[in-house]
Amino acid sequence: MNKHLRFRLTAAALALVMLLSLTACGGGEDTSSDASAPSVSADEPIAKDGLNVLTGNYDMKTSNNRFIAYVITDEDSRHIQLNIEDADFYFESETEAGIPRMLAVFSSIDRVPDEIGPVRSARPHFAKFASSLDAIYCHIGGSNSGLGAIKKYGIDDVYNAYVVNETLKNSQNFSWNRKTFPKTKVLAEINQRGHSLTTDYAGPYQFGTVEGTGAATTVDVKISSNYRMAFTYDTARGVYQKHRNSLSSPVHVTHTGGTIEATNVIVMYDNRFTDPLDSKRIDFTLESGSGIIATGGKSREIRWSLTDGLKFYEADGVTPLTVAVGKTYVCLTSDSYKEQTTLN
Repeated sequence: MNKHLRFRLTAAALALVMLLSLTACGGGEDTSSDASAPSVSADEPIAKDGLNVLTGNYDMKTSNNRFIAYVITDEDSRHIQLNIEDADFYFESETEAGIPRMLAVFSSIDRVPDEIGPVRSARPHFAKFASSLDAIYCHIGGSNSGLGAIKKYGIDDVYNAYVVNETLKNSQNFSWNRKTFPKTKVLAEINQRGHSLTTDYAGPYQFGTVEGTGAATTVDVKISSNYRMAFTYDTARGVYQKHRNSLSSPVHVTHTGGTIEATNVIVMYDNRFTDPLDSKRIDFTLESGSGIIATGGKSREIRWSLTDGLKFYEADGVTPLTVAVGKTYVCLTSDSYKEQTTLN
């Protein structure tokens, strides 16, 4: 079993443990101080209060609470992208030759739009990150290290759910950027492969308000030798709008008309190295490290760990990170680029 998923426990197993415990207490008689506490059934997750653990909103109207993560191309503003603005959480990093890709993460299969794309291939650090979220990882093929990471970490993936979308086919998208995943095909493959749609993963942070001490009305991160990740804070709406590259590039708007934006922007710094199986590609260690969070126009230092599921912490490395309610955009970049992050 994936070492990052040791915390997973099926609801059916939990229900059995509860049944045995009640029997041991005397015929299933309620001995707790709160007889009104909700029961746990075999087909429902433990949390039933509607909390979306990625955004902090109480908008989860389904018992299917396992994340679905799609690998999406993001290196060229001419590439048509479909419905990724609806994601609850984003992760972006370099793949090779300075080119970035993103993971568009949805908090449930029931929140996924009818079609997502263009979907691209697996890379090892993207697979590791998806594993740390206990997400179902959606991709098309992958590098040797990417496919190896899926096997190594026991990741539940979906890779054969694509169609060639005619809108993308007739656009400026290159041939390898023309494939999308319809929700119906994703569901069919999930069912065929027997992937669970529920999880006990509690999320990477907590929600509230913590004032930062640094400025962060703009965030500009060097993410590779060729690309930057940049965000501008909209004070009136309390969100950061993502640019297509640097701050001088246009705001990122998808073909389906949505702006890519987030309430929180997190920058993770880590050891970047050449993929030992392919010198043209790169990988990241992704064990633990430092970072920055920008929220509410202010910033502060943070820590992060993937040792046992993705967890973010305040600068002390112990206190769980508090983020504002809303979407979060995570940028992973090299330690060597740390001094080239600009916050104003």
